Amino acid sequence: MILIIGGAYQGKLEYARERFPNAPVVQCGEQYPEPDLPECACIINAFHLFILAQLRAGKDPLACIGTNIDILRNKIILCDAISCGVVPVSPEGRQWREAVGRCLGLLSRNSESVIRLFCGIPSVLK
Repeated sequence: MILIIGGAYQGKLEYARERFPNAPVVQCGEQYPEPDLPECACIINAFHLFILAQLRAGKDPLACIGTNIDILRNKIILCDAISCGVVPVSPEGRQWREAVGRCLGLLSRNSESVIRLFCGIPSVLK
């Protein structure tokens, strides 16, 4: 698994497409509490929205990721790091922010590589 994190609009998808031009892109969103993941290596974009969808469906995203960690092993996961900046006012926003942080911790421990993008510049963390 390769985990690519960074703020919104920092070039994560473009970076992943350059490095893995043949990998299909699976888009996460609130309408996809559990995205259809192909067996082959693929780019999972906007993973933070998958976590939000899990929370809104009343599910535990950390448990879901832990249960499916083997399925994620050959994937490239792109996730906005939403833990920076102003603490959200809404309880849901704070819960989402905490869940993303915990999920990124689990994913990073299980990743072969973790890359942070800032202004389109990659920094290899692991």
